[in-house]
Amino acid sequence: MDKTPANFNPLAWIKPEEERHGRPERPRLTAGAPAQGGSSHEEELARATAVTRELMHLGANIAESYDDYVRLGFSLANGLGPDGGHLYHLLCSNSAKYRRAQCERKWQECLRQNDGRTTIATFYSMARQAGVELRRFF
Repeated sequence: MDKTPANFNPLAWIKPEEERHGRPERPRLTAGAPAQGGSSHEEELARATAVTRELMHLGANIAESYDDYVRLGFSLANGLGPDGGHLYHLLCSNSAKYRRAQCERKWQECLRQNDGRTTIATFYSMARQAGVELRRFF
């Protein structure tokens, strides 16, 4: 049973950037505050979005290697389910290797094959290693 209120759309304030000058589309976070209160899933999504915003501000590339790319995907799939897809694209787009279609295929694979072994804690650990001060978000 979905506990998300019918009127809540966490992606309403996150919009992909339009493709520019022949470069692959790079998603971005738009201004806005994460939703307050609500279910545990909503809180986790808001926290992960805020951490992602900080990573983007730092210009951190936490998915440069294939292993990190896959670990990030499984981590977000486990912690956020389908709602983590936009964050996955956004974080992967910091790499010069980013290709939207390939990233989407990997994201769908992570959703299908997620066995729970790689949790959202892996994402937060990767963010901490990249310089994000996690105390601000917990």
